[in-house]
Amino acid sequence: MDRYLRHRIKGTIYGWNESIAKSPNVEEVTAEQAYPENFAPKAAKGRKAKVSLTTDELPEPPISDDMAELNAELTRKTQV
Repeated sequence: MDRYLRHRIKGTIYGWNESIAKSPNVEEVTAEQAYPENFAPKAAKGRKAKVSLTTDELPEPPISDDMAELNAELTRKTQV
């Protein structure tokens, strides 16, 4: 079983080393605490989107006279 050390303030993970372990700012943690992503359930690892994210079939937005006026107003330069 591997041993790991975690810095209490910064949260960085180190492999167990006797000289580092003597520091009061580190604590010994388990492998699961050090690297929780390696112990995630299999159901969480292979999740995929349930909706289609393709954008090939997007319809063109309708352009009306109101939209043309709004577009002209938005693109008009204003004096500051």
